[in-house]
Amino acid sequence: MFDRLAGRYDLLNTLLSGGSDARWRRAAARATGLQTGGWALDVACGSGKLSQALLKLGCRVVGLDFSAGMLAVAAARAPGPRYVRGDALALPFPDASFDAATIAFGLRNLADPERGLAEMRRVLRPGGRAVVLEFVRPRPTLPGRLYRAYLAHALPRIGGLISGQPRAYRYLSETIDSYRTPEELLALAGRAGWAEPRIRLLTLGTVGILTGERQD
Repeated sequence: MFDRLAGRYDLLNTLLSGGSDARWRRAAARATGLQTGGWALDVACGSGKLSQALLKLGCRVVGLDFSAGMLAVAAARAPGPRYVRGDALALPFPDASFDAATIAFGLRNLADPERGLAEMRRVLRPGGRAVVLEFVRPRPTLPGRLYRAYLAHALPRIGGLISGQPRAYRYLSETIDSYRTPEELLALAGRAGWAEPRIRLLTLGTVGILTGERQD
């Protein structure tokens, strides 16, 4: 599915987020606390947008994704990082390889999110930071209900029309019920071994930046 979406994925993300997606990714990159020369792993890197934001911090970046189509787009549109095809649930890197590990809008697509977070922790050096940028479950408020209606109805129609892949965007809208609350994300990170997990909400609480560290 993501191979088929790769060519128009960036355009659709920008349109469907009202142009906010770039700002969210910049915030996630800054949340790593990385210094110039640090090593970052961007898990489920897709077309490389967050990988590029990390690169602009002066970091050395490895982007990993399971979709060969997405990696081809990343290599063409976001050169600079090293791109690797691999499984987020079995990262092909030794323990303590990176100063930071990130994932943007990919956690809900993992078959075992807790294992994915544990793998991110495993490849961190002691004191390294993990960062998740992800949608959170809409609150049962008026803005939350409007947001949910947008995700359920407008997103699949607009995304399907522009991408030519209506089935894919129906799938993405159907994942709404897999969105976690901020409290659930914090609990998931804690079970995965993250130290001091915390979350910052953006854009009326529709998106969260979850952070934690490896301390051992």
